[in-house]
Amino acid sequence: MEMTSTARSELVGVARDLIAHGRAGTFPTTPAVYRRPAATYTDPNLYAEELRLVFRRVPLMLAAGCELKAPGDRKVVEVAGVPVVLVRGRDGRARAFLNVCPHRGTVIATDCGSSARLTCPYHGWVFDDTGALVGIPSRSDVGINEVDEFGLRTFPVVERGGLIWVVLDPASTLDINGFLGVYGDMLDRFGFESWHLLGQRTLGGANWKLAFDAHLDFYHLPVLHRNTFGPDVSPRAYYYEWGPHQRLTRPTKRGGPAVPAQVDLFAQQDWPEDQWTDEAMLLGEWTVYPNVSFNTFYTAGVRGVLISQIVPGSSVAESSTVQTYIVEREPDAAQRDAAMELFDFLGRVVGDEDIPTSISQQRGLSAGLLSEVLYGCNEGGVAQFHRWTERILATPDGHLDELFRVGAR
Repeated sequence: MEMTSTARSELVGVARDLIAHGRAGTFPTTPAVYRRPAATYTDPNLYAEELRLVFRRVPLMLAAGCELKAPGDRKVVEVAGVPVVLVRGRDGRARAFLNVCPHRGTVIATDCGSSARLTCPYHGWVFDDTGALVGIPSRSDVGINEVDEFGLRTFPVVERGGLIWVVLDPASTLDINGFLGVYGDMLDRFGFESWHLLGQRTLGGANWKLAFDAHLDFYHLPVLHRNTFGPDVSPRAYYYEWGPHQRLTRPTKRGGPAVPAQVDLFAQQDWPEDQWTDEAMLLGEWTVYPNVSFNTFYTAGVRGVLISQIVPGSSVAESSTVQTYIVEREPDAAQRDAAMELFDFLGRVVGDEDIPTSISQQRGLSAGLLSEVLYGCNEGGVAQFHRWTERILATPDGHLDELFRVGAR
């Protein structure tokens, strides 16, 4: 896949900056501590606004393409109270539908799987892979002659770079590609179209922003994760932003026997820039607003990416973290075992360390005796995430495209 010159330029610019910081031993911080009301994480009215004005308006990455590999494959999700079914059509296109029968409002598909059609479990209405109504039991008794108006409601969808993006508003005209901008061009370079699904799990947690904050913060790594990642891991995150989306990384050598030499940017620092490898320049944590992160790992010489999706729960104090592990090529038995061992380890890191901590935060903040929380000068990416949430909440529908276009400059 050809990388656009702009995306290549952005990646080289970040790599150049990291090398400079690594040589100089410098660490950029924000000019001041950022403060937010503690109610950011506990206010049910604010939470309702976030569901309506963020999760039902902003494009969401709902699946990796390899989760819907063959025609008829489907994935069932629910986000912000909206039941969604994603379907791979016979024409190869991914589509997203409101997973609700237009007859009497029954949720149609209840699990992931594969089938040529979707059938409502209540009265047996049948829909094809384009969402069209194609079957009504006892149709003459029902009295419906024209079926076109009773198809499934369709959400705007863009599939690019092996990722499926959906806006949970059938009437939305938001430019999904414009929302992603050059950041999306850089993500495209992973080439997820040809990757393979290895495993998936769902972990319960606290408020969605508390859960996502942990993905924007390396400060906690040597403390909270001292028994898993070790006490000597660097607490410094170097933040780079493109509109509401961010990349966190650090100017250190990528160590470990499983990591190929072509991934070590610092072994390449004296090479001409046009020879710097894509793999080395794609390392770090990539976060897509509002709720997704991508982290690269290597096991037995196979590159894998952990995709974490933070899904808001039924109340302000609840969320789910969906972990999806995909690998660059089909692994052999030994490589699969090694990758699954890593995936299980990452599940323990989040499930046994991050999530209990966010639940502890939720309990502490819900006491209502703290007026505000602080984000240090070394936690600028966390502050940036919250600033963007404020901006989006305050922006009317017709101005969102301009907000993302200006913000990405």
